[in-house]
Amino acid sequence: MISTDWSARMGLTVPIVNAPMGGVAGGALAAAVSRAGGLGMLGLGSSASLSQLETGLRELSELKSPFGIGLVDWVAAAEPRLLDAAIAARPALLSVGFGDDFSWVAPARDAGVTTATQVGDLAAAQRAVDAGVDVLIARGAEGGGHGAPLVGALPLLTSVLDRYSVPVLAAGGISSGRGVAAVLAAGAAGAWVGTAFSACLEASV
Repeated sequence: MISTDWSARMGLTVPIVNAPMGGVAGGALAAAVSRAGGLGMLGLGSSASLSQLETGLRELSELKSPFGIGLVDWVAAAEPRLLDAAIAARPALLSVGFGDDFSWVAPARDAGVTTATQVGDLAAAQRAVDAGVDVLIARGAEGGGHGAPLVGALPLLTSVLDRYSVPVLAAGGISSGRGVAAVLAAGAAGAWVGTAFSACLEASV
């Protein structure tokens, strides 16, 4: 098995994380990815609700492996109970993305939860590091979903790795073993894979 220092510390056997895509990454997909040795992420998108989170967590209740939760910044800001419940679930990783409010970082870290956020350029990476985020997700222009397509995944990854010492996951256009191998060879702590997982039977599309 291929591993990285970060994936080993997280209790994973493979350095792969499924992107917490709203409407795609429910509890079933997160559980399947975690059981396979990666980090399954429960995705709560722009239409997220507390009941949706509770449903996903019930699907993960028998899981013996680490899992994560992904929230959208403006949704969490509009429904504070969603963030509180996500932290209370004690995920191995909490990702909040697509915003500049980092008030969620301190309560998550105080609860012993590792924090992550997606960044599309060095300015965003700097804001996240200054806020104390534990893990950066270097999301290149090839990535689907939210975010401005500013820089390709590989040049973004290498520039973030050159500047910061925190673990960096690579995202954007990674859809095969070759793609995973490429970003690991470049120094990524793991691969953040999205669209490829939407074809899985466990996906909720």
